Amino acid sequence: MLVSQDSYSLDLKNLNEDKPMIEFLNIKDYKIAQDGVSVYSTASKAQRFDDMDILYDINVLVMKKEGTDRLKSDNGTLKNSVFYLNGNVKYERADLSSLSAEAVEYYENNKTLIGKTPFIFETKGVKAFGNYFVYDMQNGQISAKNVKALIQVRDR
Repeated sequence: MLVSQDSYSLDLKNLNEDKPMIEFLNIKDYKIAQDGVSVYSTASKAQRFDDMDILYDINVLVMKKEGTDRLKSDNGTLKNSVFYLNGNVKYERADLSSLSAEAVEYYENNKTLIGKTPFIFETKGVKAFGNYFVYDMQNGQISAKNVKALIQVRDR
């Protein structure tokens, strides 16, 4: 449910692939579940083209029983139910683990993040680096290739 946005422009006369049909500024979007707001999203700007949407300065908060998860990105393109996030992509879980990369694909239907660029995954004394990952957001499980990990061991 789109709750608010600042002024927008609409241009349905000059439709072409290079110019958006609609352009929104300062967007706030809420998904509401039985127990309240489940997702709160903001973007500084959104452009709607014929076959895709482009958003800028994306910040998504997902409220869960365990706490709040956050997904941030400089920009993203939504096309065919896949959200292609680019630039400073960071997913932070309520359990204090995080995943960072320059480009990530988000598949909402199965709550999966896929990265095909170098990434950093951090959780409780472990910092892992790799070049490709698949991250199951619901279960907090990551599968990755070419991984190097730094594990911090506490003295007893």
